[in-house]
Amino acid sequence: MASIEPRKGVKGRVSYRVVWYIDGKRENGRDTETCDSHAIAKRFKNLVELAGDNRPAGYPKRCRGIGIDERQFKSEPPPAAADAGSSPHAAAEVPTLGEALDRYLNQPNHPAEEVQRIGYRRQFNRHVRTAILTLEDGTRVGPLGGLPVTEYTADVDQAWVTWMQGRKHMVRGELVPYSAKTIHNIHGGIISPTLAYASVKGLIEGNPCDSVRLPDKSVRAVTRDEVPTAEEIAFWIALAYQVSELAGDLVTLAIATGLRFGELTALRRCDIDLKRRLLTVAGAIKERREPRELYRADYGKTDTALRTIRIPKSALFMLQRRMEKLPPQGLLFTAPRGGILHSNGWSRTWAKVVDLAQESGILTAATLHKMRHFHATELLAANVSMDTVSRRLGHASVLVTSAIYGHLTPEADQRAANVLDAVMGGGKPKKRKKKNKKEKKAVANLLHAIPA
Repeated sequence: MASIEPRKGVKGRVSYRVVWYIDGKRENGRDTETCDSHAIAKRFKNLVELAGDNRPAGYPKRCRGIGIDERQFKSEPPPAAADAGSSPHAAAEVPTLGEALDRYLNQPNHPAEEVQRIGYRRQFNRHVRTAILTLEDGTRVGPLGGLPVTEYTADVDQAWVTWMQGRKHMVRGELVPYSAKTIHNIHGGIISPTLAYASVKGLIEGNPCDSVRLPDKSVRAVTRDEVPTAEEIAFWIALAYQVSELAGDLVTLAIATGLRFGELTALRRCDIDLKRRLLTVAGAIKERREPRELYRADYGKTDTALRTIRIPKSALFMLQRRMEKLPPQGLLFTAPRGGILHSNGWSRTWAKVVDLAQESGILTAATLHKMRHFHATELLAANVSMDTVSRRLGHASVLVTSAIYGHLTPEADQRAANVLDAVMGGGKPKKRKKKNKKEKKAVANLLHAIPA
């Protein structure tokens, strides 16, 4: 059985040491862990006993028992320590990084929903709280969750980035490094905002994260073989309708609007204005882990994901059919047995469409997301501005759109070359010919195989 011993530090601060015999046997010797509060010590003691009087997995030596969220514990007065002349919390004027995160997330005016804040805490517990770092001069710092915010310097922040770049996680049975995007998301969504909050509250001077060097988060460009051709699109729509009306309707709207899967399945009747041909992306389908279930969130992948776009005429009939007898808040696309359409269920449906495509000799390995790529490349090829396409897709910025699709639209670059040829040859650049019929109809006729 483990026990908890109050201990008084040289500055009068009280800590709590968990003590146990390894494997519960005196002859194996003792192991200990010092915790900052009685609540953490009590929880850590329980974990030790659950592990058979052994150090619990994921809690290295000197972790101070803070691999868990202290907010889970019921507040209770800690037992008095021997010769403790002052309150154990008297010296705790400067919050730790973990405490500052809780204060930041618990603000009444915090813009994130509760499910987002739960996700932030989960990411913090997994990637920040228990991190023990080695600085460039060899100094060991951590665990970060118990580090006072005044000690979280730019050097510590840079060391965390380096530490994350060296970690790996399991993906489809293979250990792979964490992506630059993941590091950016944790740093920019959790660590930096927490320390910015601490700076605003006067707890620290400035945000130490401002000067950190983050890994390059380059956007992967789409290759031409990932995008269905205009000749293939009619076949994909027809094959999808052969599988089911749901499959055909989803492919139809994906091509017509360029929406992501989570945005398509979150559409409600009230999000569609048929008279004005407007579609509003007002949320997305997300999945929470505890309890594991799908839910409709009123936010999107980016701040610009919530948007209103025009609907091509060729998609209106399908939408009108979908909206019949549907309540205003009713979802347009649901699972066959009702409820939110899960990506796993859709994958099984799409596999049937792919099988039909292979039998028909279509070689492009299309997915619903690649219909989004087709939507973007067709608009850009028709000389629709990059800014308009970016806003239509809900990208974070036009730079993202350009990085993904810019290389697939050489027409604009050819026009630039023609101008230079004319100038270098001493003549005037030729005026661009009027759009031909094909270009004029590129946006309006994205769809031409929807059954009546």
